[in-house]
Amino acid sequence: MIHELVLWIQQNLRHVLNQPETGSGCEKCTFSISTAVDDGLWLTLLHLDHMRARTKYIRTVEKWTSDLRLTGRLMFLGKIILILLQGDRDSIKEYLILQKTSKVDVDSNGKKCKEKMISVLFETKVQTEHKRFLAFEVKEYSTLDELQKEFETAGLKKLFSEFVLGLVK
Repeated sequence: MIHELVLWIQQNLRHVLNQPETGSGCEKCTFSISTAVDDGLWLTLLHLDHMRARTKYIRTVEKWTSDLRLTGRLMFLGKIILILLQGDRDSIKEYLILQKTSKVDVDSNGKKCKEKMISVLFETKVQTEHKRFLAFEVKEYSTLDELQKEFETAGLKKLFSEFVLGLVK
């Protein structure tokens, strides 16, 4: 029961926080926390441990990013799987909730399961030197140099050296 409550809170907290307060007596005092703090374009780098049902998983990620109007990349380099998301911070948070609460992959027995091995490597407001992605794309890289060039082209050279190189070693 507690687990169900936590899942409900994860899925609905944003909507509850954005509700205008009632009975406060001060109409000018109400504001939306998300718009006060989260304005602008955000960038998040995620690392997935594995992906067993690859085709279904990719289709699901593409649907979520499309529905939430997120851009970026789903990147594969051997066993390394990265998701680079760019968009509204609330949409990125909603994506993470979907990622953790939906049955998107299969376990070793082939049963549908939720993603529990995802980690947020980095999150920041998009800086002027970062390239704005126009769409969400799935890309496979055969060498580390190819992946590095993708990050450099996007103005994310430092992000690559700080977070991605550590995954390769």
